Amino acid sequence: MSKVRLSKRQKEAMYRDGFLILRKAVPTEMVTTARQLLNTHLGAVTQSARRSKPAVVREVAETAAAAALDPRLLDLFNKTDLSPTVDAFLGEPANPVKAAQIATRFPEDAPMRVNESGYREKDTPFHGWFGHLDGLWNGGTQVPDIGEELTPHKRRLWYRNAGTNTIPRTFPELNCNVANFTALIGVALSDQRREGAGNLGLLKGAHRRLERFFREQREAGGPLGPDGPGWPREHEEAPNGHGLRHFPDAVRESYRRTAVFTEDGHCWPRPTLMKLAPGDAVIVHFSTPHGATLVSGPDPRFMLYFRVTPKSRPQRNHRVYPDALCDIWLEWKSMHTFRK
Repeated sequence: MSKVRLSKRQKEAMYRDGFLILRKAVPTEMVTTARQLLNTHLGAVTQSARRSKPAVVREVAETAAAAALDPRLLDLFNKTDLSPTVDAFLGEPANPVKAAQIATRFPEDAPMRVNESGYREKDTPFHGWFGHLDGLWNGGTQVPDIGEELTPHKRRLWYRNAGTNTIPRTFPELNCNVANFTALIGVALSDQRREGAGNLGLLKGAHRRLERFFREQREAGGPLGPDGPGWPREHEEAPNGHGLRHFPDAVRESYRRTAVFTEDGHCWPRPTLMKLAPGDAVIVHFSTPHGATLVSGPDPRFMLYFRVTPKSRPQRNHRVYPDALCDIWLEWKSMHTFRK
C-alpha cells in the first residue's frame, strides 16, 4: 500500500455530505474470497437448521461469529488502500481493526417485522429506511410488537440498562448517552447499483446539524444524546408505543422539504442511497445517520463494516468521547482547515 494523498474534492465531499464513496477500493479477488467465506457460513447455518439439534445450531452460531474475526475479511481494510485513506483523513494512524461487522439482508415478501422506530418495515418509507446513529441503547429485549402489552416483567426487561447490542442506556460519568467512534467504513460485497438492493442509506449533511444539536445539549447541561435536552428517547406515538428516536427530531424536521409523511404525520427524511458495485467502499462520518434498506430483488445484500478511531483518542474516552460529538472534525486532522 502506498501513502494516500487526499484531493480537495474528497475533503470537500466529506465536509459537505458526511461521507465519501471510493470506487473499486477493494480488488475483485479479495471480494470473491470474502463472498465465498460468507456463503460457506450461510451454508453451514442451513445444514444445521435441517438437523435442528440445539448443540449444532449453537456451534454454527459461534463459528459464524468467529467469521467476523477472520483475517480474510479484515484484510479488506487492513491490506487495501482503505486503511491509508482513513489515516490520511485522520492525519495519523487509526487503531488496528480487529473485527468486521457482517451485514446481510435477504429478500422478503411484505416485511411485517417491526423495526426499532416502532413501525413495520413495510410501512416505513424509502425502502424501510429509518436511520440511526451507532452507539445508542436499542432496548433490553426484542422490539415490542404492535399491539403487544408489556407486562411488568416484560417492561423490566425492555428497560434493562444494557441493550441487546450490549450498549448501556447511559454513561453518567461522562454526562453522555452515546458510545461514539470516528468513522464507519462500508465495503460492498454484492451488487447494489440500483434501488431495492438493500442499499445503505445516509442522511446527507446531518453530521453538521448534529454537531450543532450536541453543542446545544452541552450548553443546556446535558447529557448528550437520548434522554438529554430536546431528545426524548422513546416515540410513544409510534405504532408499537416504544419507537426509539435514533437521532433527534430537530434534525429530522430540518429535512421536511424533501421528506414524506405517514398517515400519523410522522416525518421521514429522504436518505441518499448508496449505489455500490462489489468492491466499492464508503467512508461515513460517525455523526451521519445511516441504515440499511430492504431487498426487493432476487439476490441477498452483503456488506462488511469496519469502525475506526485514531490512536490519539484519550484512553478515558476510548468508548465515549463527548468532545468529538460537539466538534465533529476533532479527530479528523486533515479537515481542520474546513472547521469553523
